[in-house]
Amino acid sequence: MGPLRLFLAAARAVLSAAARAEEVTLVATGDIRLDGPHGAVIRLLGPEVPTRRVRSWLSGDIVFGNLETAVTRRGEKAEKKWNFRCPEESLAALSAAGYTVLNLANNHVMDYGPTGLGDTLAALSRRGFLHMGAGKDLAAARKPVFVSAGGLRIGFLGLTSTVPEFMWAKAHKPGTAYSDFDRFPLWIAQARKECDLLVVSFHGGTEKMEAPQPIQRAFGRAAVDAGADLVLGPHPHVLQAVELYKGKPILHSLGNFLFVSPAPATRWSAIARIRLSREGVRRIEFLPVATWPPLRPAGAKGRQAVLKALDGDGALSSHPDLFSVVNPEAED
Repeated sequence: MGPLRLFLAAARAVLSAAARAEEVTLVATGDIRLDGPHGAVIRLLGPEVPTRRVRSWLSGDIVFGNLETAVTRRGEKAEKKWNFRCPEESLAALSAAGYTVLNLANNHVMDYGPTGLGDTLAALSRRGFLHMGAGKDLAAARKPVFVSAGGLRIGFLGLTSTVPEFMWAKAHKPGTAYSDFDRFPLWIAQARKECDLLVVSFHGGTEKMEAPQPIQRAFGRAAVDAGADLVLGPHPHVLQAVELYKGKPILHSLGNFLFVSPAPATRWSAIARIRLSREGVRRIEFLPVATWPPLRPAGAKGRQAVLKALDGDGALSSHPDLFSVVNPEAED
């Protein structure tokens, strides 16, 4: 091989290595609640047990989830139907699972008022979790967080439209980041300027509805138009269709994860393994799971349910190069 060919071969190898270096695996899961059945498992059997059977699927550069729980033993219980909280020790289950970034823009992080939120923020910081979507005031609540991995700087922004409204942050009031449709495109555009890729979490829609609601679709598309590279949508507690808008994936709902809801439709969920590069989302692999304790890989029946739900818009079947649902390794 002549000098020129040697040089070209070496150059290609360097470029290939650089391309591989600038690739990040983001793992995203459904909703997390650390009291209830999973809380009991943590207390009785230890923090590693709840995710033990899916642990290998959670391995990634960044692991993202929606924490639907106040982390506190204090605070005044909010006047609402469902109130969730757990002690700080329960966060060890998320550490064991590898979580790194947690969304707090939801309708439960303020279940025990400003005191409970303050305790939650402090506990997450002590335990080393990045978090967004709630804070001591509106500016803090809508502040994005950034993660550097694989040569890329990736931003995360969390917003919610869910009620009760008294949980929304104000200029001088703690709470969650409300998705003000007149303003959030600007917030997204500003955050996108500070990173190579931006992931936006939108906590909205209607619980247990199997199809994305108009507000979810409107938010997702507006977020992409404003600069989001990927939109993740917690809150419905059931799997919903994946949408591809202008080449950008919108995962309207991954359902539950460490969360047990009293409805059969919430049984199936998926772990999304998302390959990111400087150009955006390269591929998403969905790993079907059964959510009812014990949390475990789904079998053939579960895979079919997951595939049917996620392909509700036809995005998966139309783009097999971008999306796939893995074959089962377990019995239902």
